[in-house]
Formats: sequence, structure tokens, C-alpha cells
Amino acid sequence: MVLRAASTIKHLPGSVRAGSFVVAAACLAGCYGGFSTIDDEVSSMLLDSSGTLGSGAPAPAVEGWAQVTASEEVMDDPSPTTWNPDADELSFTSIEETGAEAVLERLKSYQGTYDDAPRLGLQESLRWAFRNAQEFKFAQEEYILSCLALLIEEHRWVPRVSDTITPRITANAVDPTDRGFYETALGVVNEWNVTQRLPYGGEVSAGWVATFAKDLHRDVSGSHEQDNESTLVSDINVRASIPFLRGAGPVARENLIQAERNIIYAARKFERFRRNFLVRITTEFLGLQVQRRRLNHAEESIEYYDALAARQEALYQAGRTQLFESADAENSALQAKADLSRQWEQYRLAVDQFKRLIGYPIEEPIVISEDALAIPPPSTSMDEAVGIALVNRLDLQTEQNKLIDRQRAIRNARNALLPDLDLALSASIPSDSQRPGASQGWNGLNPDFEDIDYSAGLSFGIPLDREIERLQVRQAQINLERSQRAFILFRDTIVIDVRSAIRDIDANLFALDLQRRNVEIAQLGIESIEAKADRVSVLNSLQAIRQLVSAQDSRDSSFRDVQVSILQYLDRSGQLRVNSDGTLQLLPGMELVPYDDLAIQKPSA
Repeated sequence: MVLRAASTIKHLPGSVRAGSFVVAAACLAGCYGGFSTIDDEVSSMLLDSSGTLGSGAPAPAVEGWAQVTASEEVMDDPSPTTWNPDADELSFTSIEETGAEAVLERLKSYQGTYDDAPRLGLQESLRWAFRNAQEFKFAQEEYILSCLALLIEEHRWVPRVSDTITPRITANAVDPTDRGFYETALGVVNEWNVTQRLPYGGEVSAGWVATFAKDLHRDVSGSHEQDNESTLVSDINVRASIPFLRGAGPVARENLIQAERNIIYAARKFERFRRNFLVRITTEFLGLQVQRRRLNHAEESIEYYDALAARQEALYQAGRTQLFESADAENSALQAKADLSRQWEQYRLAVDQFKRLIGYPIEEPIVISEDALAIPPPSTSMDEAVGIALVNRLDLQTEQNKLIDRQRAIRNARNALLPDLDLALSASIPSDSQRPGASQGWNGLNPDFEDIDYSAGLSFGIPLDREIERLQVRQAQINLERSQRAFILFRDTIVIDVRSAIRDIDANLFALDLQRRNVEIAQLGIESIEAKADRVSVLNSLQAIRQLVSAQDSRDSSFRDVQVSILQYLDRSGQLRVNSDGTLQLLPGMELVPYDDLAIQKPSA
């Protein structure tokens, strides 16, 4: 109930917020009489947090929000300010002119003029996206993170050097009966180690431990002679631990092996992303071109509508037609202009979304080029395409390699069932204060190789309790079986997608040819109406105009669908290749043809 009250009060207007807190506090106290103290604290916190919204806070700076350069004080501030002006500080102005003509003028003004704006074609869009798109950078950084993970794991297998210095002061009581008298000493221990992991389990390490000790004084009362003698003692230690059963063999390098395999998987994933990204950008760009051509068709149709409205007005003035026919033609012209304005708004929204996709600055205007190059349909068979896809799909290879990872996990889990059989070796080389050149109390740099202490031990751990390990083996086996079934499903999905892509190419080619014919038929209808304009009804004229616009729009959409289906076929079959700058890499035998050759002209027999 406390959370519900807090959520409700948060959205109340400022003028009634204070009263709502009082009511909420009263309700909380009545519902939970035994927790009145907690309710009071919650109510006070709600008042404090919501009461500070907009209280003298400066307006936020909207420029460079993503660039965080906060000071230490700002980073540690538990109460960031909130800009939330009251209603009386805001304003609202209503529109005076709401008529159709005024609205159309405002809609036209939104379109703007971009005569000086740069033209952006498909190739330029691809190059820009592969340099600046945020989504591409995210995928690239994910690949880089995989590389860093491998470097981290590889560094664990190089000699690791460490050095620890520990200063210490000790004070020991001289006599328990004499309070306040201590022997104090300064000690400094320097421990230097180098450790190397062995490729088939275990590790070997070497260390040098130097201990410096100096008596500061023995008795603060002066009853003992002050002793400032200092000593430096060092030992060289060499240790090795080698497993023979459990933890021995390639299982010891499991993390390194998996990290090295993961970098291959990441490379394949990144390349798959590059290809999919090209398809996405091309699809969006072709969609923008379709919308832009629809605008051209709509603008051309307005000329027909205006001509029809003017003709019907003249016929009405001449007494040769009814008033409703003239009014119907005029309203149809206005409706076409309103539809054109809405299409312009949809187009501008699509352009802004495309800018966001490719990483282009939203505030900068661009002009989408209407020039387009087309990929001719490929000639292939179902069986050939499926065979190519099963061989070339990078993600399918990754899924197959992951089956090997699952099999290796079973081997590693079975290794954990083995008993422990470890060999431990160690050697210690002390200092020799009797060697020539050694000074009294300073023997840290004189190792005595004749007085080396050796140690060797073989430990055997009887596997009395391996229940968890046996369960983990069974888990690994089930995971392998699940992965095998998932791989079969994924392979079948690829086969289905490739077959669907081939069928889509033919279906879209058929639709494109049909829409070409519809455009020709609609153009013939417009020509016949213009030849006998005074004898054709308004309804038939409007229908002919709409049929022409619809046929032209459908033809352009069909062309886009053909191109998208070809790219999807190349991508799904693993044949799509991308240049380093993000543009399409042409395969042997592939060529690009002008838009008109594929979209408008009839195919050769």
C-alpha cells in the first residue's frame, strides 16, 4: 500500500500534492496502526522527495547530454535537481485558422526546402552506416570484448610476477609485573614470487622472501642497553604442484580453450551482423525510395484532380452538369492534397528513422536519391541453394562447433569423477652468513646451495563422495542431447528459409510484371478519358486517376520486394559478401542494372 500511495501521489498536480500526502499518511496510519512510526517515516520521505521537484532547479542543458564530465561533487550528490516548472509558468496558444485551406498551407510549410542538402544514395548510406551507426558500433564492441576476454585468459598462462612489502612494528612486554615497559622492533618483509601455470594441470612457482628486522629499543626505562642491531635474512623457495588424475590433462586449459573458440564464434557473429546490416539498410533505403516515388505519383495525380475540378466547374457554369459533380471534383482535389501532406509527414518520419539507423545527425537535412541500381534475379534450384546454404552459413558452423563444446564438457565432467593424485614438490635455499664476504647480521644476499631443504609428497584422495560430480556428468549429457536437437531444428529452419527466399523471388517477379501491365492499362484509361472528357462522369474520372496512382505505387513496391528477396536469398544461403566499407561485394557473374531496366521495362521473352 505504501508503494501504491507513493506512485499515485507522484503523478498528482503540485497544487493538490501536499493535501494528498496528508490523506495518504492518514490512510497508512489507519491501515497499519502497529507500524505508525514506519508510516510516518515513509510519508516524510515522500514529502521530501516529491516536494523538491522543480524547487529552484536550473533548466537542464540539452546539448551534449551523452558527454558525461561531472565533477566529484556532482557524481556523489545523492539528490540530483529536477526541472519541473509549475503550470502557471507554462503557456498554451491555440490555432486561430482551422479551415481546410489554412491547414493545407501549414502542412506545406512543414515540408521545407532542402535544395542545398546533400544527396544520399544507397552506396553512401552503407558507407556512412558502417562508420557511424550506433548499432554497428555495438556489434563491433561486442567483438572487441570477446578479444579482450581472450587476452585476459591468455595472460593467466604467462609467468605472473608479484611483489609484496609488509612493514610491521611489534611491541612485547618485558615483564608482566612491570607495566608500560616493552621491547619494540621494526620488521619489513619483502616477498617476491613468480608463478607459471602448467599446460596439463598444476603450477610451478619460485619466490624470494627477505626479512629485515631492527630492534628499536628493549626497554623504554633505560634499564637495558639500547640495541640497534639490524638483520636481513632471505630464503629462496621453489614449489610445484602437479595433478595426475583429477584436474590433469586438457581439462586444465578448459577456460583458455573455450576463450580461443569463442573468439572464432565472435568473428563469425560479427560477419553475420555485417551482412544482415547491409540487408536492413538496403531494405530501408529502398522503402524510402518507394515512399518518395509515391509522393511523385501523388503530386502528378493532383494535376489530374485540379484539371478535373476546373473542367467540372466550367461545365457547371455552362449548365452542362450538376453542382454536386463539380463539388465532388473539388473535394477530391482537396482530399488528394491532404493525403499528399500526410504522405510527406510519413516520409519525413521515415527519413529521420533512417538517419538514426545509419548514425546520421538527425538535425541535418538530407535528400534521398531516387537513383537506384538493381540486382538481376539469380538462376538456381532448390537443392542447389540448400546445399550452398548448409556449407556457407557461418552461424550453422558455429552451432556445429558448439556441439563439440558440449561433448568436451562431458569429458571434463567425467574427469571430475577421478580420484585426486597430486605430486607436491618444494625446495628452500636459506641464507649463508658464514660465506666469505658476508657481514654479521647481513646474510640476505648469500644463498647456501649446500644446505637446500627438499620436500616431495604424493597425495591420493579416495573418491568416496562423487555424487555431485556424477549429477554434473548427467547434466552435461542432457545438454549435449538438447543441443543436438536444437542444431537439427536450426538446420531445418535454414533450409526452410532458403526455399522460401527462392519462392519469394519468383512470386515478387510475377507481381512486378503484373503491376507493369496495370500501369499501362491505367495510363490507357487516363488517355481515353482525356480524349472525351466532357462525356465521362466524375466518378469514372476519379476512379481512373486512383487506379493509375495505385498501379504505380504497387509497381514500385513490387520492385523493392524483388530486390529485398534477392538480398535475403543471398544472405540466407550464405553467399552475401560485404566490402570493408560496407558496400555490396559483387560475386562472379553478378552485375547491377539501372532501376528502369528491371522495374519499368518489360522483361525479355
